[in-house]
Amino acid sequence: MKNSEDLKQLTRSLIKLRFSEYYKKNEHTIIAPQTMERREFGFLLFSEGQMIRHRTFTQVSELRKFIETTVPSDVYYSAAYYTDPESPMDRKGWIGSDLIFDIDADHIDTECKKIHDRWVCIGCKTSGHGKAPQNCPDCKGQRFREDTWMCQDCLEKAREEVLKLINVLNSDFGIGFEHMKINFSGHRGYHLHVDSEEAKSLNSEQRKELTDYITGTGLDPALLGLYDLAGNLDIASGPTPDDPGWRGRLAKRLKYILFEAGEEALRKMNLGSRTVDSIMKSRIEEPKEGIPYWRPIEGVGKHTWKLIIDKAASLESVNVDTVVTTDTHRLIRLPETLNGKTGFRAMQVNMDELPKFNPLRRAPVFKGHETVHVEEAPRFMVGGEEYGPFNDVDVTVPTGAAILMLCKGRAHPVIEQVA
Repeated sequence: MKNSEDLKQLTRSLIKLRFSEYYKKNEHTIIAPQTMERREFGFLLFSEGQMIRHRTFTQVSELRKFIETTVPSDVYYSAAYYTDPESPMDRKGWIGSDLIFDIDADHIDTECKKIHDRWVCIGCKTSGHGKAPQNCPDCKGQRFREDTWMCQDCLEKAREEVLKLINVLNSDFGIGFEHMKINFSGHRGYHLHVDSEEAKSLNSEQRKELTDYITGTGLDPALLGLYDLAGNLDIASGPTPDDPGWRGRLAKRLKYILFEAGEEALRKMNLGSRTVDSIMKSRIEEPKEGIPYWRPIEGVGKHTWKLIIDKAASLESVNVDTVVTTDTHRLIRLPETLNGKTGFRAMQVNMDELPKFNPLRRAPVFKGHETVHVEEAPRFMVGGEEYGPFNDVDVTVPTGAAILMLCKGRAHPVIEQVA
């Protein structure tokens, strides 16, 4: 019987073997970022998370060969450009940095996490599903190991946020689509890169102002004309859907809430049963063109109107990881390499294919089948096929599904096959 450390080593060895086989056949598909000789590259190894940093390459062939021979679990490159990328951080000589937005299902509140994510108390090994509690219900400890998963629902939510972000960057900041590049991370989200010359020179404070705008941080509806000086709805001069910026965005979302959203959708917004009933009863007819569409609704007072407007603002804000955007020295995942958390390919996504892009079909890369022992895995999909749920069982599944469970720590190789 192998102990847990032996099983971890066997699991890492099998994953690394499959990664090695993939890179030997597909290293030619790896695309170097522009001006690669000014970038720092980083490589996370399979040996207990060891990291190789401060490397640079002048030719894409050198980078590909290094990945093929080293077989890292993850490959990163710097958003920043340096005069000397291989020097320590304080002597690299920062020139500029791509503007990068990270949208990850980790930061989006989705119901599916209550099913496929799980936590384990470090102290007493008590476990549960969903987000870890503040205190363990058994030992009251506060240290947990959290194991995340991804499904069609949370990946869809992340994709919707990317589409919102693209719209804001283009309509409010005039950033052309040709300057935006979208990459699926290979796990639970997307990276949007802006590589315009204007964006490269932005410092951390300026990037913070940009993320504040995009996320709606500090947004005051009163300053946008939704209230008058007395705190009442401004029926006469409030924003319209045709207005630019946040005024128009809030107006469009309020129109959706007040006239278009179904009863079930409204209830999911947590507006309260009485508020939902009042909104539904008020829908006699839409106001005529040129007349503000919001108006007093019976049963909806100032406080409730504020909740409705706050909900509209929340739905229009874009959920980005602000730390990634403001960090001008950030290492970001290299497209067309494998993600060590899933075995999926981190990949570029064309703008026109994004609305229908399905990473669970496109990102798996492995062929063949593998037999593994699954401790626990939720129902999941890989390559258009559904698997699980599994619990303490040996299964033979396509290699892509097996590698996903191995990378997630939900399975290990069958001992008899590797003994």
